[in-house]
Amino acid sequence: YEPKAIKLPSSRGKVFQKDMANLISETRGALPKAFESEDYGAKRAATIKTIEGERQKLFDQLNKRAQEENFILQSTPVGLLVIPVVKGKPLTDQEFSTLSPKLKDEIQRRRGKLDEELRIAMRQLRVLEGRVNEELKKLNRDVALYAIGHLVADLKEKYKDFPDVVDYVEDVQNDILENLTQFVKEPEAPPASLPFPWLKELPFRRYEVNVVVDNSNLKGVPVVVELNPTYQNLFGRIEKEAQFGVLTTDFTMIRGGSLHKANGGYLVLRTEVLLQNVLSWDSLKTALTSEQVSVEEPGERLGFITIKGLKPQPIPLNVKVILIGNPLLYQMLYVYDMDFIELFKVKADFDTTMDRTEENTRNYAAFVCAFCRKEKLKHLEASAVGKVIEYSSRLAEDQEKLSTRFAEIADIV
Repeated sequence: YEPKAIKLPSSRGKVFQKDMANLISETRGALPKAFESEDYGAKRAATIKTIEGERQKLFDQLNKRAQEENFILQSTPVGLLVIPVVKGKPLTDQEFSTLSPKLKDEIQRRRGKLDEELRIAMRQLRVLEGRVNEELKKLNRDVALYAIGHLVADLKEKYKDFPDVVDYVEDVQNDILENLTQFVKEPEAPPASLPFPWLKELPFRRYEVNVVVDNSNLKGVPVVVELNPTYQNLFGRIEKEAQFGVLTTDFTMIRGGSLHKANGGYLVLRTEVLLQNVLSWDSLKTALTSEQVSVEEPGERLGFITIKGLKPQPIPLNVKVILIGNPLLYQMLYVYDMDFIELFKVKADFDTTMDRTEENTRNYAAFVCAFCRKEKLKHLEASAVGKVIEYSSRLAEDQEKLSTRFAEIADIV
């Protein structure tokens, strides 16, 4: 219910995911072989035989003591029955009821004396049964540890520089040792009328690794432009799947949002679109203030949902958020949102004009060329580029300036 978050260097997350899948695959092959070996069978039989010997010895002592009191012991599914013996013959309940009151009292007296010894002996038997279970559990653990210990040791050695990974691998090993039956005994196949092969894999899903963010193909720090900053697009979501008409989820269905992808880099948002998602705006301020990002249901965030669900471990957040919008929005946020000025301290205005220098004129021509190449348009001749530059100066309303309203220049091109 509280999935762990582990940070690894770029591209190592997918490698770790594959390594864990290989570990479980090899474990599923190695454990059945270990428990089907003759060596394990001999050790198990020897363990049981030792405890059974002590148990039989205790039974013999009880039988001897019962015979001394003219009783015999009979083992039943509900426990031991104490049957009185008269003249060498065991009595049935009907025969016992026909005895004289004096003889009944005598038998009951001896039975009461024997019952106390039986209670002591039964406690000893329960202790012996507990010892059998403990010895077998220890034997199973030792055999399993011998079978998979080298696999776990290799993985721990590979990730020795990452303590969180080493701790996780140790937790996985302990969990495997506590749940050996699911590895040794294959889950029963579903009925032919319900062909769900994924049921067989469900017990092993908890050993998978969910790579929430993968930066293996990234060069430099991440720069993410989120055009639709809804709450789930920013903060991620916990998906659900239907199983037999019931919605279920687990940590493998946790999906990261733009904040996760931009962590360590830059997140660019359009202010007017962000403010249309009130929950996104408030949650973004909370994440930036606390310097951590959590994945949770929007309803849970608002306090509407009380059902038991996943609560993933928060992830440390180190991101630069850039809001793009018109000056009016900036002024409104500055005046009406007390948190805004604390979180967004740097304001950058884009000028609408620039100097008409020789260098800027060449850059203008380069922009026109790049735009034509991008949009697959016919390239402009030199005189046409000159006309565009003249038009730019008219937009700037100054012969010594060029307009930076490139959207309008692109429309002319």
